[in-house]
Amino acid sequence: MARILIFGSGNVGTVYAMILHMAGAEVTCVCRSTFDVAKSDGFTVHSTVFGDHTFFPTVVASVQEAVDANKSLAFDYVVDCTKALASSSSPPASLIRPAIRIGHTGIVVIKNGIGVERPYREAFPDNTIISGVTYLPTSQITPGIVSHTETQKLHLGRFPAGDATAAPCTKTMSFAKLIWAGGAEATVHIDIQIERWKKLIGNATWNPICALSRCRDLEFLRASDMATSFVIQAMHEVVSVAAALGFSEFVQASAVETQVQRSAARSWPGVEPSMMSDMKYGRPMEVEAIIGEVVRLGKDNNVDVPRLETLYVLLMGLNWSAQPTGL
Repeated sequence: MARILIFGSGNVGTVYAMILHMAGAEVTCVCRSTFDVAKSDGFTVHSTVFGDHTFFPTVVASVQEAVDANKSLAFDYVVDCTKALASSSSPPASLIRPAIRIGHTGIVVIKNGIGVERPYREAFPDNTIISGVTYLPTSQITPGIVSHTETQKLHLGRFPAGDATAAPCTKTMSFAKLIWAGGAEATVHIDIQIERWKKLIGNATWNPICALSRCRDLEFLRASDMATSFVIQAMHEVVSVAAALGFSEFVQASAVETQVQRSAARSWPGVEPSMMSDMKYGRPMEVEAIIGEVVRLGKDNNVDVPRLETLYVLLMGLNWSAQPTGL
């Protein structure tokens, strides 16, 4: 039986904890705000994909508590679903250290943005780092109860990427098999960065646009005659940066039309991206990983990204103003 620690038991972490629990894994969840509820009532997921499930993993308040409770037994995987916040005083890579057995524990990083795997590679050079890109629309109904709709996809790949002709590493394939055993969808890639850039077409545009405008995606498209054109041009800037980095064969302009059509076809009022939700509740936003890195890579590679740069600067101001004492 695989032993798995979920670090970051928010919406995404809760759904993947459920999937791994259904796969028969021994799941431990590190919780903060949901600790009391999860400890007494478990987690509940209302999903249009998986149905309604209530499950009872081991619930702890810290990584050290999880390690102490499991004594000498090593975790096979630590799944980090925390937000990629550049200003964090306690980086997740340092917080999970007590749970990592050198050379054994696989570290699964399921986060938005690019460059999010580097701190884990630097901290744990002798462990397999598995990068995860997920499509998983979720929202919290009440603490410990999560709503999941529309789709579930998880793209996995070792970081850094291996030889294009090599088979996927054993640790990555074993984790994918757990996801499959839980009845969910997972795809293993040789170079996961391709999938990160594909997701960034929508992530680096809709997240800041919705946070700044306070509109869901469909609301924004209908708010102005110029809205659709602005979104399309911003998305093309992401594609141009990806092309400059060598991903033009895989991250193509045709994906822009698909992204916009997907938003336009949604039921009213559309979806609320994670950054918009963070803005509404005064939480720090994942500015650097989702859009800041794209802007910097554009500048480093002489790619003009005027719309992304404007969104980034405004978003930095919004993020700063939302915090009690600034960032």
